[in-house]
Amino acid sequence: MKKNIQGNVILQKNEAVQKNFRDMKAKGKFCSIMVTNKRLIIYTFGREIEKGKKVKRRIMNELDLRSIHRFEYYLEYPRGNGFKKFIGFLFVVIFGALVYGSYAGYLAVYLPVAEPYRLYILGASAFFVFIGLVMFFKNRSSLTMKIKSGLEEKTTLLFFPNRKNEEALKYIAGKVHAE
Repeated sequence: MKKNIQGNVILQKNEAVQKNFRDMKAKGKFCSIMVTNKRLIIYTFGREIEKGKKVKRRIMNELDLRSIHRFEYYLEYPRGNGFKKFIGFLFVVIFGALVYGSYAGYLAVYLPVAEPYRLYILGASAFFVFIGLVMFFKNRSSLTMKIKSGLEEKTTLLFFPNRKNEEALKYIAGKVHAE
């Protein structure tokens, strides 16, 4: 099976491709989605865990647009990163004070032994301030898409939250719920 989804799909009579989304940035997988006027075709290729083993799997889901009764996509922010933000805040405060003291010359007044190493202390402290800022302001988020068609068939994919993926999911949601 090729990564080109259009080469793998045989279109029915009176069926036309409305939009083809290639190379969507999914987490840990290659994903491609094609919307026709009758079907939604999702092709994924990547690692999955089956019976405790990691396997590479190619999956092609073909869903009739009229059979989809639940389509949702949302941004998800995982909880439990308050401790990381607190550590980042401490890094910014402590090493920021060290940067200011080294740059203004207060460190050499109160700690004369550190005078020859002033530039090294300044550089290392600035690096740790940068690390603290990244820890404090970075959010891990994922764009989740869930499709339920019928009673059993469920498709869940995690995407990176970028503009291309959000536009693609908005377009698909508009086509699914148009009828």
